[in-house]
Amino acid sequence: MRSVSARRAVTALASALALAGTAAAPAAAAPRTVEVVNLGDSYSAAFGTGGIQQVAGLPGCLQGTGRDHVDALASHPRVEVTLDAACAGFETHEVRGLLDERPVGDALAEADVVTLTMGGNDIEWGTFIRVCSAPFEAAHGPAECDAMLAQAPTLIASAAASAAETVAAVGAVSDARVVVLGYPQLFDDRQDTPLLSAGRAAQLNDWTDELNAALAAAVEQECAVFVDVTDRFRGHGVGSADPWILFDPESEHNLHPTERGYLSGYFPGLLSQVARAR
Repeated sequence: MRSVSARRAVTALASALALAGTAAAPAAAAPRTVEVVNLGDSYSAAFGTGGIQQVAGLPGCLQGTGRDHVDALASHPRVEVTLDAACAGFETHEVRGLLDERPVGDALAEADVVTLTMGGNDIEWGTFIRVCSAPFEAAHGPAECDAMLAQAPTLIASAAASAAETVAAVGAVSDARVVVLGYPQLFDDRQDTPLLSAGRAAQLNDWTDELNAALAAAVEQECAVFVDVTDRFRGHGVGSADPWILFDPESEHNLHPTERGYLSGYFPGLLSQVARAR
């Protein structure tokens, strides 16, 4: 039988080992912050929310001043938007050109996620809407709209190919997860409106779907993620009872998401992709 002294020695040794093990156990690591760079066109630049501002250090780069999905992302405690360089009116090649700007290149080198919208300006979407509008067709007939719609497949294919080049260029300077957000259908096509007949609205919505599909296929070939926002915006187009798209022909913000559109239509899908990068 062991002596009392022996038993005490064993107990003391066990206690010491337990304490040592506790002291050596690493503390739980705090969740890391995800660094995000935002690029793209006006649908990434808060157009539709009111006001216009120049982006410091990037001449010709304009953004809206209201709250959008990027601002909501920046408010997240584990996300830092290190650079917001989305520029209204930019085509895919112009977005690609921003990578040569030092602030953009430096931010991309450290980024975990890059988010952007692009392609809509490449296909001259504003021209489609103008020549297919009810007032234009009343004055000039349907020929110009029909001609533009006939060009749509070629324009969309070119835009998608250029978008893929832009994603590849981002991948060449960054290891970030690239998230390309799609475009919403802009119009409620269930009835005629002063802007568009229901038939033309349906045609334009269909071509938005075609653009999204082409962009998705192209950028996914370059290992980017494509987020389709069509379902979230469904029922909230121009002419609906609860539009999330601004319609104000006198405004530079015309036919862009409202703050509600950005926060309810774009933000949920973007956040889910950023969360996967953590």
